[in-house]
Amino acid sequence: MTGPRDVVCDVLVVGGSLAGCATAIRLAAAGHDVVVVDKRSLDDGHYKQLCTHFLQPHAVPLLDTLGLSDLRGRPHAVPTKAVFVTVGGVVDSPGPGYDPARPDSYALNVERRVLDPALRRRAHEVGARFLDGTALEGLVRDDEGWSVELRDAAGPRRARARLVVAADGRRSRVAGLLGNDAVVRPNERAAVFGYFRGIPAPDQDRSVFVRKDGDLACVYPLVGGRTELVLFSHPSRVQGWRGDGHGGELVRYFAALDAAPDMTHATLDSPVLGYTDYPNQVRRPVVDGVPFVGDAVVSLDAMSGTGCGFSLLSADLLASALAGRSWDPDDVAAGLALYASRHDAQIVPHVDGICADSLVGRGEESERRTFGTVCADPGLSADYLRLTGRMTAPAEFQAAFMRAVLSARRRPAATPA
Repeated sequence: MTGPRDVVCDVLVVGGSLAGCATAIRLAAAGHDVVVVDKRSLDDGHYKQLCTHFLQPHAVPLLDTLGLSDLRGRPHAVPTKAVFVTVGGVVDSPGPGYDPARPDSYALNVERRVLDPALRRRAHEVGARFLDGTALEGLVRDDEGWSVELRDAAGPRRARARLVVAADGRRSRVAGLLGNDAVVRPNERAAVFGYFRGIPAPDQDRSVFVRKDGDLACVYPLVGGRTELVLFSHPSRVQGWRGDGHGGELVRYFAALDAAPDMTHATLDSPVLGYTDYPNQVRRPVVDGVPFVGDAVVSLDAMSGTGCGFSLLSADLLASALAGRSWDPDDVAAGLALYASRHDAQIVPHVDGICADSLVGRGEESERRTFGTVCADPGLSADYLRLTGRMTAPAEFQAAFMRAVLSARRRPAATPA
């Protein structure tokens, strides 16, 4: 029996951020009855603030599959491409795209205050229902699916669903209830973020990444004349930089970088945000018949810029694996197994490199050798950009890098004049 406040649906998505809304859009558009549950109040003023807003080129086309192709350009976002300034040289490639043969292979600087509400509106448009201000308290699986205990301001309520999707972030309540413990790996960098006005956009709206002394300093041009400055550094360097009125520390740091835009007229347009303790963590993509998406399955150092892209990608992989399937338990299980295998093939291979890069032990000479090799070879520079845009697998770049190293060793030394 069901009570007046009980909810019955095909899919209960726990978590209403990027991955949860993207999953809800795809499954609701496929004709399933979808309910999204989130403990927060999800009005248009709610969006994630601690984010670089950098959507990598592998994920930009996924906006089309969500019915949000209008977000791919102005006035909503800035199409961009990364340029890396290192002690070994500048990593760049010709043309507007990460792949020189594909001009449309650009990244996107889209603020979460634009992206998050747009995803929620789109989920409503395709028929998903939202229960915000509603916390998950428990879930039990039976022969007919899932019985889920919820609580909102009015008290307890229950939901029945054929499938539960965990999209509830790195502190996932669903993971805790199902014992899907995270594998945790250290991240030695802290991060500080600030929004500014008065900073000229880099040439061609490029996103500039400066690697120096173990830091990564990032300049992201945004719409409306805003710029986000992000510094990933050892916690000791940025101690006390966060809060209202602390933009001066960021401005002085970036003003000392030759590759950064002119900071003379920079004015802070937000508090300085950040974190000092953000370990990398990875969970299993499916546990006890529950798929995990977004930060609930992979949550990595924000320096990699993969958070938004991997959230949308995991939702796409899940929806694609379930496409055309019935609600027969065996068919659902086959779809979830396919999702897990695709997740492990497309996302997990990037984890080791991202975790290694979040350690600060590599010295300047090692950086000089590595990026000197990359910058000396235009093809390898293009391969590196494709890797950072998650358009190629790490193993492919590593093989290309080793070929370049071996080729340089075999090259005859120059004859003295």
